[in-house]
Amino acid sequence: MTRAILSTDGGSRGNPGPAGAGFVIVVNGETVSSGGWPLPECTNNVAEYAALIWGLENVIALGYDDVHVRTDSELLARQISGRYRVKNAGLKPLFAKTLSLLREFERFEVEHVPREQNAHADTLANEAMDGCCLVGDYSSAPNEGLFDGHCAEADTLIDVGSGGAVPAMSVRAMPADDAGAAGTYGLSVKSHFDAAHHLYDYPGECRALHGHTWDVEVTVESSELDEIGLVYDFKSLKADLAAVLHDYDHALINEIAPFDKVSPTAENLARVICERLQTVVSPRVRVKEVAVWESPVAKLVYRPKVP
Repeated sequence: MTRAILSTDGGSRGNPGPAGAGFVIVVNGETVSSGGWPLPECTNNVAEYAALIWGLENVIALGYDDVHVRTDSELLARQISGRYRVKNAGLKPLFAKTLSLLREFERFEVEHVPREQNAHADTLANEAMDGCCLVGDYSSAPNEGLFDGHCAEADTLIDVGSGGAVPAMSVRAMPADDAGAAGTYGLSVKSHFDAAHHLYDYPGECRALHGHTWDVEVTVESSELDEIGLVYDFKSLKADLAAVLHDYDHALINEIAPFDKVSPTAENLARVICERLQTVVSPRVRVKEVAVWESPVAKLVYRPKVP
């Protein structure tokens, strides 16, 4: 049984915003199919699923019944493996479509890989976004009916081609008296990890290898509550943060991308944690800020720009 290695990547500039999906299929060390697809405005997570669905359709079109999926989306990998539940209504039809495709294989495996190991698929997704056109040498064209309109707003519909259209996000607006008009809800959790690092070209002691117990506090926000009145579940945010921090715990940060090239300052660490966390949390909330403590009296806060 010949195994096809399928690498997929999706991204959104703005989350939600202009998006793209890319895939690469390698068999016996040789690239046999690849493609980049410009998507309508959607979130990172929707784009990741679109890339996987299109990639799987191409593996099937090539006739392979054994596939090893590689993705740098922790959320996608954990949802497909069953470690995370799919709570967002907008992802549920895409998740169902993915499982339907995977059932056509005799054997499949889904692996989460570091972003730097997924560069080819990422490049194709960005080329498609930049050129607003399909790129690559794909075997099966993408199903343009996967999306009906765009996926950025709560009332937008996604057409998955089998069961009609479903809401992209299941958010029940709270009555004005309860919702606080145009207010914003913030949710914060805190965690920590122990790690070592050294700063590149630093004119002082921090240039030498040393360690910290890093405390990390993250805040997400949204102006809407879900159907049971929550902005986001505390347990879910704790799990999301733990997943992002896992690779750093008891590690040398300089050996983990992008810090093998970018100095692992508190500033850069907070930014990278923020960017990774935004790809994991529900697309209904945005990461407002990430605070990193190198010591009980030294704190650095990163706040991403609001699109």
